[in-house]
Amino acid sequence: MFKIAIKEKEKDLIRYKNKFKISHPILLDERAQVATAFGVWSHPETFFINREGQIVGRGFGGKDWNSPEMRNLIQHLLSNSIPVKRG
Repeated sequence: MFKIAIKEKEKDLIRYKNKFKISHPILLDERAQVATAFGVWSHPETFFINREGQIVGRGFGGKDWNSPEMRNLIQHLLSNSIPVKRG
């Protein structure tokens, strides 16, 4: 798991990681090139990518990743790796 920070400055990103004690990687996309390539239009936006690098799920808005619904969704996506259409 990793996050991509869009149009953020590195110093602000470091401050954010420290404040919320985030240990997983956050990639910096200062010019929104990754966001544009994947058609991201809302924040936060979540992509589930399988071992073959295919997008197998996509979600919009904030989520409670510890909820039973989200855990079930993740388990389902891990076991059924069918790519979704981009766009």
